[in-house]
Amino acid sequence: MELGLESLGPLGWNFIDNQGKHQWGTYTLDFVCKTWIQAPKRPEQPVDAYMKERLSLIELAFRKRGEQVVSANSSHGTYVASTKRTIKEVKPLAASFQILLATATDTNIAMNRLFEATCEELNERFKRAKLPLSYHNGFIQIVSDPMTEEKISKPFWELIANSKWKNVEIDMMEAIDRRESAQRDPAFYAAKALESVIKIISKDKGWTRGNERGASQFIDNLQSVKSGAFITDWEADCLRLIFGKVRNELGHGPGGEPMPELTLEQTDWVIEAAMSWTKSLIERM
Repeated sequence: MELGLESLGPLGWNFIDNQGKHQWGTYTLDFVCKTWIQAPKRPEQPVDAYMKERLSLIELAFRKRGEQVVSANSSHGTYVASTKRTIKEVKPLAASFQILLATATDTNIAMNRLFEATCEELNERFKRAKLPLSYHNGFIQIVSDPMTEEKISKPFWELIANSKWKNVEIDMMEAIDRRESAQRDPAFYAAKALESVIKIISKDKGWTRGNERGASQFIDNLQSVKSGAFITDWEADCLRLIFGKVRNELGHGPGGEPMPELTLEQTDWVIEAAMSWTKSLIERM
């Protein structure tokens, strides 16, 4: 679809052989993709377009496999719960079901480890090729700073891989896409992602009252005596500044005043700060 093609190549073959017989068959999807991705660059095709098209296919393949892994993990969780109930109810067959459960769990763990290792290999290949790229949670993204990628971005994406943090992932993806395509207000979406983190933690811990009016009061929940000072006073002040001076400024119409706009460096800081805060808060749960 991105290339404006019905398929990456012929999906089948047919011909009349020397004996006048019609021979035909279909190619596997693996073969079609492999043939296309290994095709030499056309003379008139820019190198930049040639490489980006192939990276796009790799990104789609990894994203598809990631979705399959998530689905398999969900099915495994359902199977585990069901089997444990069966073990309690049918005690004479408990040993047999325990073996089945252990085998299924080992298979699920192996599947996850294989996919994680494959993602790590892709990122290592980017690194060794000196390409400023990194794959996380379905998308290949530009890496502006290797240290930030290693210490902040990578742990961030690993921590929000659970479906509970889906809204965090959606808004942070939007922030990064807007930054990389020079669209408006990427920092606004980074702050939204951080706000979701704070709200989820507040609710999970039982601190949400239901009458909160904005991010500041959810920050109060994390700061309160009831929460055991989940965050300190100075941390709460820092968080409020991100919402008061960044999110609110970008999220409201300026009227007749100049349109608020952050520099690229300021945008990078907000995105990285939101990731860093997310990492810090989730690790305390």
